[in-house]
Amino acid sequence: MTSEALYIQLINNIKKKIVEGEYKIGDKIMSEREMAKAYGINRLTVRNAIKSLREEGYLKAIQGKGTFVDKIPSIQDKVELGGGDVSLSMSIRKGGMNPSRIVLSLKKIDAVDDLKKYFPYSPQVYELVRLSFINGKPYAIQECYFPCSYFKEPERFNFAEGSLYDYMDAQGHYPKKLISYLQIKDVPERYEELLEIKKDRKVFFFNYYGFDKDKNMIEFTLSYNKPEFTSFHFSTKKVE
Repeated sequence: MTSEALYIQLINNIKKKIVEGEYKIGDKIMSEREMAKAYGINRLTVRNAIKSLREEGYLKAIQGKGTFVDKIPSIQDKVELGGGDVSLSMSIRKGGMNPSRIVLSLKKIDAVDDLKKYFPYSPQVYELVRLSFINGKPYAIQECYFPCSYFKEPERFNFAEGSLYDYMDAQGHYPKKLISYLQIKDVPERYEELLEIKKDRKVFFFNYYGFDKDKNMIEFTLSYNKPEFTSFHFSTKKVE
């Protein structure tokens, strides 16, 4: 298991102990050394997990005394979409769950039909298809398209571990604006088995359009999300 997986697992374990009442508000938790020994992991992983929980407000450190529980977390067991996070993995983590994904395919294709309209300056685009999991269960399939004229050598990037937006940022074309549209649709037959979903079962279907600082479209993504893991967050503003 990777250090990142152990880090997420420890965070979720501490949150679970707080939610279930094993740790109450005001209780002192184990020291870094005690926790590292109890879980069989290194102290740096423990220190980073505790730091993250302090930043989220669940724990507080009192100098010379230790670390104490300060707030009860809300474990929602759903991915909250529409809350401002562009990364699906980040949204999953915020839901108190463990994300993972695999790359189904990565290839260069001709920009035809809608892709030609979206990327008129690029005769070819990269097509990246990934399957995302929540706690080991299939959750979403995303088909991502980005122009070859802007992005190079994506095959050298680990899209199973890294974010598409980390890759884009490193290439100098991070999306500054994202527009998304939601529909309720049947999952394509080719994805039924991968998503472990029955025929004619409806899913949340998203279209994502990403634009760089010069307002050029640099991403088009189709995402099929299973509804049982999905919730939504919307906010409204008063029009003056």
